[in-house]
Amino acid sequence: MERQTWSDEELLAAMQEALASAGTTPDDVRLAEQLKASGKAAWTWRTIDAELATLVFDSLLEESALVRGDDSTAARLLVFEGAGESSVEFEVGDRGLVGQLLPPAQGVVQMVNADGTEVNTDSDEVGCFELPLPPGPFRLLCRTAESEFTTEWVRL
Repeated sequence: MERQTWSDEELLAAMQEALASAGTTPDDVRLAEQLKASGKAAWTWRTIDAELATLVFDSLLEESALVRGDDSTAARLLVFEGAGESSVEFEVGDRGLVGQLLPPAQGVVQMVNADGTEVNTDSDEVGCFELPLPPGPFRLLCRTAESEFTTEWVRL
């Protein structure tokens, strides 16, 4: 059996002919693909309320902080509440991020930076953790045995 060799032009012409003769995708196949995509999207959003933690306190936005003037050395305190009783409080200062998971529990805190890099740390038995200062916008993914939630994006 001889192997057929084609020039680039012949191969391109054969591919164009095959694509032209293939026709369009049948409606039932397109509908099945759309239903599959819709199902995946619905499954992804099934627990979105439980997963996103809401910012409930930011010391930068407090009026009393504005009255004292612009103090760039002051630490910034942020509090995010997740579903149920879960929350995370952290302070952004010279040492980086120092925080605590509430209710106090051992867990994992993952910092995800806007550029996609991730830094993981464990919280101790009372939920305390420490992370380095992020290079830009970030969010925290907090996991304990009882809860899992993600904060909104934070820009320092």
